[in-house]
Amino acid sequence: MTAADAGVSAGGGTAPAPPRTRRFTMAPFVLPIGFAQIAIWESALVAALLAVHDVLPAKLVVTVLALLVIATTSVRFAGRHLAGWALTWVSYRLLQHDERRQAADPLYVLAHDFRLRQHVDRAGNRFGVAGAGDGWTTVIRLREGVEPDVPTVLDLLRAACDNPEIPLAGAQLLVRTSFGERTFLIAVRYRASEAPLAALARGGGEAGELRATTRAALALMGALAKAGYGSTLLEAGELAAELRATVGTDSPAPVTDGWRSWSAGGTAQAGFAPLTRDDVPVLLTSTARGAALTVTSYTLRRNHFGRLVEDVTLRLARYAGTRRPPRARDLDVPVVPLYGRHAAAVRRTLPLALPR
Repeated sequence: MTAADAGVSAGGGTAPAPPRTRRFTMAPFVLPIGFAQIAIWESALVAALLAVHDVLPAKLVVTVLALLVIATTSVRFAGRHLAGWALTWVSYRLLQHDERRQAADPLYVLAHDFRLRQHVDRAGNRFGVAGAGDGWTTVIRLREGVEPDVPTVLDLLRAACDNPEIPLAGAQLLVRTSFGERTFLIAVRYRASEAPLAALARGGGEAGELRATTRAALALMGALAKAGYGSTLLEAGELAAELRATVGTDSPAPVTDGWRSWSAGGTAQAGFAPLTRDDVPVLLTSTARGAALTVTSYTLRRNHFGRLVEDVTLRLARYAGTRRPPRARDLDVPVVPLYGRHAAAVRRTLPLALPR
């Protein structure tokens, strides 16, 4: 298949796992606690103490406000505290006015500057490289029928990111399940701004960046082969087809970004975040009852300090015409819906290892 067949221009089966018992704890109602929360709580407590000791006027008002601040930034509902939900709602409303969301192609709505290249090495091998933002991504597909040991693959991803020859900006393991057929995809992302020497050593410019990206992917394929997992580095047409299959539509279609779901091409989709990451392999191989498509993603990406952080996102898709969009109860793992953030969830569950 060519990139044109998949509707993207290029420049230059496994049975689902048995249901598992849900685990419920009180921790998700408070955790995780961020530095910003701690700072807010400390400020509120200091204000309350000063008011109690008559240092600040309006003792009762200050104390009540301090307690309200602590309450609205501590207890979580559906994964977020009240202040977080307020910010989510404001962000959602503002994004509704983003003209870039009016694109006719869901892929370009999710990644506005998406571009696809067909890289040919000296031996004549063809590899597809996708660009979004200032980085490039190649995608490895495990051979059909391969059921890898997920912890082993995750260890290989972390080792690939820390490879001193070509340090990666991110790496991703994505599992797509549709009608009992499961596909494992691995995305490798390189950014020249984070590791410029890797591109310069391979000629510099865009060509050097493409060579560095594919070289990192081939090195990871070698590590996968040593672990006993055969794989293929996708060419441009195959990569475009996998992106279409993961989005859930094989052609351009209008996009509707709602509070409870995201829809395009006759599907209603919803994103979810796990309440706990104690068992990542179970999260990644989970499936949903009644879903036409289940996509689970584990992504390693570098934060502003250059440290690797992990992100786990799940996405379910139902065909349009169903009475309701996908819900958390459709899954046998504890998750919370990403209300107002479904478009971001769809974007994070594309095999591109994109930053947040």
